[in-house]
Amino acid sequence: MGDRANDGRGDAAAPRRARATAARAGAEVKEDLEAARRRLEEAGQPLRERFDPQIQQVSRITRRTMRIFPVRVWRHFLLQNGFIMSSGMSYQSLFAVFAGVYVLFAIAGIWLVGDEEAMEAFATLVNTYAPGLIGDNGVITTQALIQITQENTSLFGWTGAIALAGFIWTAIGFVTYARIGVRSMFGLPKDTRSYVLLKARDLVAALVFGLVLLAATAMSIVTTNFIDWILGVLGWDFGSNWSTYFVQFGALLVVFAIDTLALAALFRFLSGAAMPWRRMWVGSLLGSAGVSVLQLFSSVVLAFTTDNPLLATFAVFVGLLLWFRITSIVILVAASWIAVEASDANESLRLVTPEQLEAERRQREYEALVTAARVRVRMSQDELTRASWIGRFTAKRSLGRAEAELAELEASPPPPVPKRDVGWLE
Repeated sequence: MGDRANDGRGDAAAPRRARATAARAGAEVKEDLEAARRRLEEAGQPLRERFDPQIQQVSRITRRTMRIFPVRVWRHFLLQNGFIMSSGMSYQSLFAVFAGVYVLFAIAGIWLVGDEEAMEAFATLVNTYAPGLIGDNGVITTQALIQITQENTSLFGWTGAIALAGFIWTAIGFVTYARIGVRSMFGLPKDTRSYVLLKARDLVAALVFGLVLLAATAMSIVTTNFIDWILGVLGWDFGSNWSTYFVQFGALLVVFAIDTLALAALFRFLSGAAMPWRRMWVGSLLGSAGVSVLQLFSSVVLAFTTDNPLLATFAVFVGLLLWFRITSIVILVAASWIAVEASDANESLRLVTPEQLEAERRQREYEALVTAARVRVRMSQDELTRASWIGRFTAKRSLGRAEAELAELEASPPPPVPKRDVGWLE
């Protein structure tokens, strides 16, 4: 019996001895780690003292760089997923431009092909926005346009109907992606209006932009004739090269004005943002200037792709996609410029009424009160759990008052924030 009792006590003491051994081993490991950390700090101290001035200088340069306005604009563009947004815009614009050219020549191709000057002006304008699209060496040759005109003089055929449907769909998609991208740069919430209404409005915006391009074609013709007339009246003959330069300069001014107005409409009206005109024009002019520079160097973009033998079979398509991608990035960076400027000026880009602002303020106050009441309930529950049998009566009363206050707040929320559709055209 005595032996069995001793064995029982020995078995009971074994876990305690194991725990004690593990505790000692853990303490030894902890001491070893602490000693290693001290040795590492002692070894690294000379290095830190040696490179500390350089590290501080790099930190100062980094902080100063991050405060530079263009750097903050670019960082805002990256934080708002600007590259992803520009990808959607570039794909939609690439598809829309082909369908748009087909539909245009199916409708008014007879007039364009019959008028050589109008055809040249239209091709120049289209190639300004889509380099290498129309021309003898482009994706769409002049002979192909003439064939479209002869075979599809209306949109009532199957080919014309499919092209028209594709143009409508891709044009809506481009405007939609552009609107979403700009709203993302501005930090605006999702547009909550009906899907059909939004798509109809995007279609109207796309058609307006198309009409502006047609008007620009007419303006380009008028500008060319006006410059030739002025030079003839003044008796100035600079030769064919100088006349070409004058015409190109006039066309560039027309395109710059179109780009500025289009970006202003996108930033101010189509996105549904609320901003002063002075805030909008800076970004619009900068974006238009960036697009104009890209248009001047469009041949460089195309040469980058056409010189690559791996892309020879579809080089122009890759060049157009790259062109639209860079243009989309420029547009969204211009929107980011406006957003950062507005943030520095403490201006909101949200289109809200004073009633909405007041309702949102009341809603924030209500949510803060509810949060505070819930915290008091949790604290009262903790006090009740820790209270002795004497203090439980007081703790229960405190918990009851906290729960009653929370229930009263939850039962009387403020009126809902009045809804106002965002993204509407004024």
